[in-house]
Amino acid sequence: MNLLPWLVVPAAYLLGGVSPGYWLVRLRTGEDVRTVGSGTTGATNTARVLGGGGFVLVLALDAAKGAVAALAARWAGLDGGWEFAAALAVVAGHVWPVQLGFRGGKGLGPLLGAWLVLAPLAIGGCLLIGAAVWGLTRRRVPSGLFGVLLLPGATWLETRSMPAAVFTMVTFGIVALAHRSHFIPAPNANPPSPS
Repeated sequence: MNLLPWLVVPAAYLLGGVSPGYWLVRLRTGEDVRTVGSGTTGATNTARVLGGGGFVLVLALDAAKGAVAALAARWAGLDGGWEFAAALAVVAGHVWPVQLGFRGGKGLGPLLGAWLVLAPLAIGGCLLIGAAVWGLTRRRVPSGLFGVLLLPGATWLETRSMPAAVFTMVTFGIVALAHRSHFIPAPNANPPSPS
C-alpha cells in the first residue's frame, strides 16, 4: 500500500497552520493580530492593522497554501474525490492551527485556493452568486458564506464524486462554524434589570 497520498493530508493540515496574517503583523508591529478586531489571523482582521495591502497579501498567501495542498494531493496520487481530504485538512489547519494554540483564521482564503485547483467551475459559480448577493445586500461576509453554502452541490455537479461532495460539505461546516459570530449575537454584557 502506498502511504504517500495519505501523508499529504496531515502535511496539508500543518501547512494550513502557517498563518501569514499572524506573522506579517508580528514582524511589522510586534503585536499578535488575534488581540484586535475579530481575534483571527485572516485577511480581514489583518487589514485592521496593516490596511488594504495587508488584506490582499494575506488573502493571496492563504489562497496559495490551499492551492499548494490541492496540487500536492494530486501529485501524490489522491484522486476520485479523495484529494478533497487534503483541501479539508488545509482549511482545518488554517482555522485550528496547532502552532498557534488552535486559534487561527476563518478558512475562506485556503478554501478559495484549494477549490480553484480542484473544482474551478464550482468555486467560480459560487463566487458569482456571492458577488450578486453582495450587490444586493452590501453585506460581505453573509454574501460570501451564501455563495460557499452552494459549494458542496456545485462540487458534486462538477466532479460527480460523492467523496468530493462530502469533504466539501464538511469543509463548509468548518468555515461556517468559524464565522458563527456573524450570525449568533453576543450575550448582552449589561442585561436590563427586571422591572
